[in-house]
Amino acid sequence: MGSLTKIAKRTVYKFQSAFEGIKAGLLYDRSILIQVVLAVITVSIFAWIKISTVEWLFVLSAIFSVLITEFLNSAVEDVCDLLVDKYDLHVKEIKDIAASAVLLAAVYASLVAGIILIGRIL
Repeated sequence: MGSLTKIAKRTVYKFQSAFEGIKAGLLYDRSILIQVVLAVITVSIFAWIKISTVEWLFVLSAIFSVLITEFLNSAVEDVCDLLVDKYDLHVKEIKDIAASAVLLAAVYASLVAGIILIGRIL
């Protein structure tokens, strides 16, 4: 029974750490906050136009893709800034690659939104 308690405590701790990370991202990273605000607006608009269940799956996958990549991009940038004090071309390349992941996710999200909205208009 003791090992089950240890596993439960470790699991709770991991979830607490994850929620602390979300809180830190929202409080200290403007890009993450902007993406969350855009996500709330997007969900509100699509709830208002009453999209289908399948459309919701695409919208939610797009929203979470953007949020996940934004959190990872911010973490990569923070690690780079901690490890290197001065301007470095390799660090720039690393940051650019991480930022491109966010861009690709945002393009995907825009395509999903556009296809759904155009489908409603036509």
